[in-house]
Amino acid sequence: MALATTRLALGYGDRRIVEDVTLAVEPGTFTVIVGPNGCGKSTLLRGMARLLRPRAGSVLLDGRMLAELPARELARAIGMLPQQPLAPEGVTVAELVARGRHPHQSWLRQWSVADEGAVRGALDAAGLSDLAEHRVDELSGGQRQRAWIALALAQDAPVMLLDEPTTFLDLAHQLEVLDLLAGLRGSRGRTIVAVLHDLDLASRYADRLVAMSAGAVVASGPPSEVVTPELVRGVFGVECIIVDDPLSGTPMVIPRPRRYS
Repeated sequence: MALATTRLALGYGDRRIVEDVTLAVEPGTFTVIVGPNGCGKSTLLRGMARLLRPRAGSVLLDGRMLAELPARELARAIGMLPQQPLAPEGVTVAELVARGRHPHQSWLRQWSVADEGAVRGALDAAGLSDLAEHRVDELSGGQRQRAWIALALAQDAPVMLLDEPTTFLDLAHQLEVLDLLAGLRGSRGRTIVAVLHDLDLASRYADRLVAMSAGAVVASGPPSEVVTPELVRGVFGVECIIVDDPLSGTPMVIPRPRRYS
């Protein structure tokens, strides 16, 4: 499914955070939004999930106005993983993942064999089948993130939005989560939009980078075109040099501390 915004403005109370953002996310791609703290990345993602009502502009899903979609239809189309989600105390991994099937149920359609198969498939895809009966609060940080991603998988939504899915994870667990997301994009054709802070990892995994500053999109395109010394200086206020990552060939940022200037 294609997700797009047209001249989108978002905010909280009397304050606008995102202003005049027009963006198109192609189906089956991995898009990463980057930018400094407070620039509007998470706000934009919340608007794309219809968790915030636009102050102006619109969000479109396959050309349909997101604001007009019934809630259940929206939940079957878009899965949203917020920052630091909290699981109910004592819930097991399987019970958490099963919650992803709620949008597919109704008074007339209760838990089914198809739901059971979707949960098993999500656990398997996330590498959590052996931990299905473990409590979520007993898991490591990386395992916990994979459990939430498995919930989104069980939801079977073609579009997945993830707000800083690697925050507070060590490097090994960051790679674990990003490898999983890249695999979902490749093997299952999911459309993935994530907010990340690490420019090097974002460049490695993203098909497209969206750079934001002060509530606006200032650059968008393949990492090789977006990540430049000029952009890093203008968006992050950091002098740097850009070299090719020796493994992926994607841009790698080497900051230039003032003591080396």
